[in-house]
Amino acid sequence: MPLFRRTPEPQGYRPTEQEVADAAARLNSGSHHAAYDLTAHAGDYQQETAMRILGYCVEDAE
Repeated sequence: MPLFRRTPEPQGYRPTEQEVADAAARLNSGSHHAAYDLTAHAGDYQQETAMRILGYCVEDAE
């Protein structure tokens, strides 16, 4: 039993703020394709990417 456990580095692509903002703007306009594609290519970052997109959607709606 090792004293320290090393977790593997996440695999995938972490989208930039601009990519997330663009996907959120398209989602707000009614098209989910950009958000779906960006999330699908995120690998281990899929949940984080989806939450970032939804966060931008809420900010744009206010």
